Amino acid sequence: MKKIFLFCLTGLFVLNFSIWACEKETPDVPDDNPKEDTLKIQIVPKIIGFVPYEVSESSGMVMTTPGKIWSHNDSGGKNELYCIDFNGHVLKTLAISNATNVDWEELAADNQKRVYIGDFGNNNNVRKDLVIYRIPDPETISGNDVEAESIFFSFEDQIAFPPPSSERNFDVEAMVWKSDSLFLFTKDRSSPLTGYTKMYKLPASPGTHIARSAGRFYMGNTTTAARVTAADIDPQSGDLALLVQERLIVFRNYPGNQFFDGKVTEYPFVPTPGQVEAIFFSGAKTLYMTEEIASVENGKLYELTLP
Repeated sequence: MKKIFLFCLTGLFVLNFSIWACEKETPDVPDDNPKEDTLKIQIVPKIIGFVPYEVSESSGMVMTTPGKIWSHNDSGGKNELYCIDFNGHVLKTLAISNATNVDWEELAADNQKRVYIGDFGNNNNVRKDLVIYRIPDPETISGNDVEAESIFFSFEDQIAFPPPSSERNFDVEAMVWKSDSLFLFTKDRSSPLTGYTKMYKLPASPGTHIARSAGRFYMGNTTTAARVTAADIDPQSGDLALLVQERLIVFRNYPGNQFFDGKVTEYPFVPTPGQVEAIFFSGAKTLYMTEEIASVENGKLYELTLP
């Protein structure tokens, strides 16, 4: 009886140890899958005009004065911002005298109406010269050129240039300002596609900084669903919008700056527009969106009304 009892205890110990070992070796998995209670509400992008030819590859937008939109072209474009109206007329051209447009991808504005220009397009994930330019409110600049302050940065978790194809998620086309910080959202170029956008945070002040990882969100399993091309935040409600080609995703009622922990609503576009890469809020329920030039006509300017 003693031998049988000792054997049972030994077996029980081995079993418990095995379970404990398995638990210790299992990595933590982030709870960042789509929320089961995500709302999906279709919206129809309303065409209200066309983007002028000078901004044929409109890739970022802000509006610091009602009725005047500031935009720019992306890689290969001039180091210029263009002020346009809702009728597609160019009202002013503003050159950033000490900047080069390597791959400008986004604009954001802070609570002083200063504008941030994101030169962080990084299709091949090889860039080491990532920079964000900051200028005063363009409406206060009397001339046609201005010198910018520079915010240089690198990603805390990028150690290879480029990284392996399965880890190529360091291209950025989306940025917002909030509480003296800039938040960047990646455009997933991994292969095979992971479907995640990663969020990074860095100070909104001139100098050299490290962009710190601040979370990730699963966008989808196709390029039209997963690749984020623009972002904006409504300064009144705090709603954050991320744009992909087929829909808008809005995060509301989140704690602190944890956008991805908020209430999520998806707004699929009907029909799906062309290559859209810029949005901005004009009130809590209205956004504007631009489309890059098509083969036979200028890109469209859309109004989005959220139910």
